[in-house]
Amino acid sequence: MVFEIPLQHHTFIKMTDNMRKMVFGLLFLGSVLHLSAQDATTLYNDGVKLKDAKNSAEALAKFRRASELQPGYTEALYEMGWCQNDTKDYTGALVSLRKARKGWPNIPKVYFELGFAFDKLNMIDSAVTCYNKCLSLKSDYSLAYKQLGTIAYNKDDYDNALAYFSQYESYAKTPITDYLYWYRKGFMQNTVKKYEDAKVALMRSLEYKTDYTNTYLELGFACNKLKQDVDAINYFTKAKDLDPNSHIPYNGIAEVYRDTKKDMDMAMSWYQKSLAVKKDERKACFGMGYCLNSKGNYNDAIPYLKKAIEGEPTYTAAYVELGYSYYMTSNSSLAEANLKKALELNAKNENAHYYLGLVYISQKNRSMAQQMVDKLKGFGSKNAATLQGKVDKMN
Repeated sequence: MVFEIPLQHHTFIKMTDNMRKMVFGLLFLGSVLHLSAQDATTLYNDGVKLKDAKNSAEALAKFRRASELQPGYTEALYEMGWCQNDTKDYTGALVSLRKARKGWPNIPKVYFELGFAFDKLNMIDSAVTCYNKCLSLKSDYSLAYKQLGTIAYNKDDYDNALAYFSQYESYAKTPITDYLYWYRKGFMQNTVKKYEDAKVALMRSLEYKTDYTNTYLELGFACNKLKQDVDAINYFTKAKDLDPNSHIPYNGIAEVYRDTKKDMDMAMSWYQKSLAVKKDERKACFGMGYCLNSKGNYNDAIPYLKKAIEGEPTYTAAYVELGYSYYMTSNSSLAEANLKKALELNAKNENAHYYLGLVYISQKNRSMAQQMVDKLKGFGSKNAATLQGKVDKMN
């Protein structure tokens, strides 16, 4: 059988059965593709609504089906990756987002989500590369700065972390309500000795979570360094109330009495409470040794300081105090050995140089004592003049 199909006006073309089947097949395929595209768009829009309603799991199913009906549907692939990140399927997110990147090679949010997935999979170099690519495309992408800052924080690179956090805050378009962000910032500021700034950040953390023990511990630490003893004790007490089985708040209160109030007896009573919670805890043992040395009980200090070193073999301050204890009990050889160990760990420790100078004076070793003086002078230490005076009086 032969069909005739009109082309224009009175022009006709004759078709064979095979030609007819091909034409109708193409028409049917086009119709199917059109319907599939319509269905994919509907599914995509449904997914967006579910995502906006914070129902990532159901949204993910819609986006996945949309991408199956319409392969290469970049918007759906990106949203799939976002939802997979949100539901902690980071490996799946990498697959979806890499496909989305082919369609959106210059869209910053694709690189941010890729970076986030790499970050969570502990593929840090790849995460950093993606976050930086995101920022190269959009320099005010605030969350990329936050994530780069968090990576630096986890590496103890606090100067760079704080710089990234500062940029995050400057570009953030909504209030930052993440208590952990403000805690981390305060923790780092304490570490770099910016105690007033740390208090500000830590108080912001408390606005969003009032029962996070570490925030109170850091506030206690900052206040103690600022000689705000009443506030420091209050914050450490709050931490103790939240976690009564932790030794850390007891140590904190003890340090307030030791360093700010200069009340060694009260400090030791709190260190003993810490040791009751955790036997031979290194900081409490060091604190006990320090307080006993300050009270002139050098022999009693020695066992505590040795325990502190057993708990942390690189505890520089404990070696210094132990060296001092031995010096004051006329055991110059052990004093010298411990003070030298302290200097192996920290070549710029002023107290170790000063006490070692005293040891050399007791050994009548003027040249070595003078070397300690010269080291202290190089550090600009106020102890240099005191030790020089003692060296000058040697015979």
